[in-house]
Formats: sequence, C-alpha cells, structure tokens
Amino acid sequence: MNRFDRSSRFFGQEGVARLQATRVAIVGVGGLGTHTVQQAALLGVRDFAVIDDQALAVTDLNRYVGVRHDDVGTQKVILAERLIHSIDPLAHVDRVDANLASTDAFAAVINSDVIFGCLDNEGARLILVELCTAYGKPLFYLASDIEAEDRTRYGGRVVSAFSGNGCPVCLGELDLQVAGEDLSSPDERRQREVLYGIQHEELGGIGPAVVSINGVVASLGVTEFMVYVTGVRRPFPVLTYRGDLGSVLVRKETVPPDCYYCRGIWNKREAAGVERYLD
Repeated sequence: MNRFDRSSRFFGQEGVARLQATRVAIVGVGGLGTHTVQQAALLGVRDFAVIDDQALAVTDLNRYVGVRHDDVGTQKVILAERLIHSIDPLAHVDRVDANLASTDAFAAVINSDVIFGCLDNEGARLILVELCTAYGKPLFYLASDIEAEDRTRYGGRVVSAFSGNGCPVCLGELDLQVAGEDLSSPDERRQREVLYGIQHEELGGIGPAVVSINGVVASLGVTEFMVYVTGVRRPFPVLTYRGDLGSVLVRKETVPPDCYYCRGIWNKREAAGVERYLD
C-alpha cells in the first residue's frame, strides 16, 4: 500500500500520475497560497514554482500553515519550499523571490502547466490574468473576502479560467477600475488622493484575514484543480463561498463573445504585449 492509496481510490492511479506530471505555479504564497501549497503537495504534485517577494510578518502568524513562531522575517518562498519538502522530499521547487511583474516570475508562469493566483491586489491579479491568457495557461484564481464595512459578510471566490472560455474579468470577478488604480504610478496615486481628499494612512491598510476562511477558499480551488487534472469533471467557472450563509454558490454563465482577454489575446503569446508590465 503506497502513500496515494486512499486518493487513488477516488481518481485512480492514472489520476495520481497526471498530478505528479503537472508543473504548478503558485503566485502569492500568503494566507491563501500557503494552504494551496500544502494541499497540492499532499495531492502528489511534485513540480512547483512558488512566486512571492515578501517575508513573513508577525501578523501573518494567524493564518499560515507550516510555519513556526520564529519564522518571522524569512522569505515566504523559502517557507513554501520547506513545507513542500516536509511532505515530499523529492519534489522539485523553483523559488522565485520576486514581484510578479518581473522577468523571473513571468518565465516561471509561462513554463508551468497550471497556475494558481493567490494574490490580494487587483492590479497584480489583472497582470496574472493577462499573462495566463496570452500564453494559454489554465488559471485557478482564488480570493477571500471579508467586507470592511460589514464584517458579518465573508467568504471568497474561485474562478477557473482556461481554454479562453471565461476569465475573472468577463465573469465580473475582477474590478478593472481598482486594478488600474493599483497599477498607476506613485505620483498618479498621490494626485488622486489629493483630488479626493484621501490620505493613504486613512485607507485602513490591509484588511482582515482568518485562517479558516482562507482554508475553505483554497480547498475549493485545489479541488477544482484536482478534478480538472485527473479528469473527474470540468471545473465550474465560478464558485462563490458565502461563509456568512454557510453555502457555496455555483455560477454557470455564458461567456461574453467580446472579452478582450478570452477572445482577443488568448494564446497570442508575445504578440499580446503583456511584457509591458515588466519592471
């Protein structure tokens, strides 16, 4: 009896082999990403690229799996690699300690088979959507939500985008206006704050985050990845987790025929011009 006996009873030895042969890039190994790293490794994925340019902060200790109290200050990609190797010492891990808008991060995404987006910034999410679309990469887009004005509303989203058949933009799960603001220059952001009378320090900084909510969203995303790779079924385009209602809503929508990302630049590679985002 081997390590994958129980999971192979669900999707078979062929499913195990497919997972082991899939190279997975996880962009953002924060609260969502660390759960995704752990579950992908437990499923049997053996080839990873982990992408993040941040170090673990003390405020991250409430929701990161596989870290210790004395890991504060350690780069997140190092912790992700350690977590993977604690599960499978023979797994291959490429650490990309860089911003997504970098040559190394772009190369890691382009050279992977399936991408997980576990980012918390609309600008970075838009870059990843455009990059995956331009290079024809299946993307599982994960986001957790706790509303700042009404914290009794909480949950998250998983968007499965592949084959140019629906993406977070055309499915209404990514705010292009906010993404544009995130991607604007520091001078433009300062001018906008002055114009609207907003001070950066008054914006509340980072939002709330809880380990169990991240865990649910990551589990939904990894499950959609699992059924996609093993052939159990096609992933649902959008899963919406409403933790406040104790429910997961499934959306099956017709893809708009004029989506710039799905229809305009799918698999156009360099011709799509996504490299303009590089630092």
